[in-house]
Amino acid sequence: MSGVVVWLTGLPSSGKSTLAERVAAALRAENTPACVLDGDAVRAAITPPFGYDDVGRDHFYASLSALAVLLARQGLAVIVPATAHRRAYRERCRAAAPRFVEVHVRVDEALARERDAKGLYAAQREGAITHMPGADAGYEPPERPDVVAAGGHDAAAVAAVLRLVAAPRVGV
Repeated sequence: MSGVVVWLTGLPSSGKSTLAERVAAALRAENTPACVLDGDAVRAAITPPFGYDDVGRDHFYASLSALAVLLARQGLAVIVPATAHRRAYRERCRAAAPRFVEVHVRVDEALARERDAKGLYAAQREGAITHMPGADAGYEPPERPDVVAAGGHDAAAVAAVLRLVAAPRVGV
């Protein structure tokens, strides 16, 4: 298997991390080497930390993309659950990756706000944070995602990602 980046995008609290862990577990069960580069975990590991303003996000997503591509070139299936609220962030990774699968974890904004797994929507409402995708910063959904998942527990989406990862590269 050649390496691949599987980028899961969606609003905060849409289920990206949950779906990523399910995809990674399913790939490993099929003896496909896989790793998860969760946006929050990578942010916590990189120093100095990147901010959440436009410049900070630009630098963060460039670094996250470069790391994902580096690992994919080593033959791994790299699952990246990260909002990447601008299409340009995801397209940068697509252009550099050996293979790229884009998954839109699509949920209604009201449901994402209700879940609010990390308290981000509440903090944004209270003015404690700004520049939040899906709230005061826009979110650009994929125009033609390879897979659309209905939240983090979508078994059909997991199966679709596995089929795409297992598919032979076109032109090889």
